[in-house]
Amino acid sequence: MRDTLKIYLSKWHVDDTAAARSLLFPVQDTANLAKMVSGRQPGFSYVYEEESRIGRFIACDGATMLGFNVVGVTRQEVASIADECKRIALWDINEFRKAADRALGTSHASGPEGPL
Repeated sequence: MRDTLKIYLSKWHVDDTAAARSLLFPVQDTANLAKMVSGRQPGFSYVYEEESRIGRFIACDGATMLGFNVVGVTRQEVASIADECKRIALWDINEFRKAADRALGTSHASGPEGPL
């Protein structure tokens, strides 16, 4: 069990192409992301960045995109969080935190923007 887990949240409208380009760049599941954005379909994708040890999760409800960055995690922890995220019906930071808690049994630290 971990002591703390840092989660950072980004939120933008599907039509905000500048935000989408800068925030989606690291995510490799482009087919799923393209389907979510162009078709305004709900969906979920994630990627793990080995070098920085960051899990990046992207969720879409058809109009709004949410990006969750989880800092200091392993590839296996990111996969566990992703498995728990499959249970999320309505995406928000609280539901993502619950999924991460279920996966890792953690408490949460806030990012520089303050508590999430």
